[in-house]
Amino acid sequence: MKLSTRIYLDAALQNMKSVFFFTFLQVLIARLGATNFQIALSNSLPPLFCALSLAFLTRQLPVTRGVFLTGGYIRQFAFLCMAFSVLLPNPIPYLLFFWSVNAVSVMVSDAQKPALMRRWVSPNDFSKIFSNNKIIGIVIVTIGSFTIGHFLDAYNWMFPKNYVFSMLIGCLSTFAGMSLMAELAPKEKQPIKLTWVRPFQECDRKTWWLGLNNAGIAMVAPLLVIYHVNVLKLSNLQIAYFVVIAGVVSTLLLPVARMLMERFGMIKVYGVAIIGMALALLPYGFIQSFWLLLVIQGWVGVCLAVNEVASQTIMMREASKHRKEMVYFSDFQLVMNAGNGIGALLSGALLAFLPIWGCFVLIAITRVLFFFSYRSAENTETEDVTTLQDVKQGNQAHSAKS
Repeated sequence: MKLSTRIYLDAALQNMKSVFFFTFLQVLIARLGATNFQIALSNSLPPLFCALSLAFLTRQLPVTRGVFLTGGYIRQFAFLCMAFSVLLPNPIPYLLFFWSVNAVSVMVSDAQKPALMRRWVSPNDFSKIFSNNKIIGIVIVTIGSFTIGHFLDAYNWMFPKNYVFSMLIGCLSTFAGMSLMAELAPKEKQPIKLTWVRPFQECDRKTWWLGLNNAGIAMVAPLLVIYHVNVLKLSNLQIAYFVVIAGVVSTLLLPVARMLMERFGMIKVYGVAIIGMALALLPYGFIQSFWLLLVIQGWVGVCLAVNEVASQTIMMREASKHRKEMVYFSDFQLVMNAGNGIGALLSGALLAFLPIWGCFVLIAITRVLFFFSYRSAENTETEDVTTLQDVKQGNQAHSAKS
């Protein structure tokens, strides 16, 4: 099988897993009667356990087929337990527990994938592959979300078993994708010695800034679930339309965004996406018109797609600047997941003091400040370097005259 075919098939299968298993998982948790705090916790615990895995476990594991497959098998076990725990009388604690187990194991394969790709893929092809993967994902998520949303509503009489059937299809998809990528991992056996490690060894200012922006994005996720399900009482199909419109618009505009990245630079286009998302959600808590929400979700979907492609490309390009490549990949994912976990917890805390519209407004302002914190520091640093160079040139000129 061609390398590109294997990578794109894995992307297709992993996105099938996302749409069948995760697209409506938090909707399910809300419909099972979860509190606002539990909904925020469902957005926070998985990335926090991903961060713990990356900080103390993943970076110590060698990139081998055995390690990659073992992580995949544990992940599959956790997926199955999550699916069947829905049938229990009080499923939310079990869902959160096995979701956390899944988060620990998923980081083994997700952190090793970039290392595998750097072994097989030319650096010049990273942007193309990530962009194509994103388009494949958008198409599958768009079609799948509409189909699954319609299925869940049509078979709502068998709730929650209708969700279980969908989740089991997601289990099969992720197992098939994991098996494809495992073929790229080296077959040799290497000893595993787990010791205490210091996280954040390869984090620079840009990595922390990307993580801060990620935290701002994550702060919105639980609010959207609460607003759509508990406040507006939207159906599964209506929520699926949000995914569909975001997918259609992203598919059309992502190639344009990639051209703009090549012309104006990765950071500038990334910045437009970050600011665009923040401003679009500023009035969100005041809006009840489904069609207006649909337009906003379409724009946010484009911004999220651009953010994902830009972040992954930046990560792969920055890797060559770091002495310990695998440690850098782990630290990068650690910062991103820590941002996701902390951001979701913060939004849950805000809900205890503010109405939901106030949370949207405060988070939008905070996200804009997060973005400009690095840009202003970067400009100041550039000015300081320029001034220092001018001083050195002036001293050299003075010495030459003397």
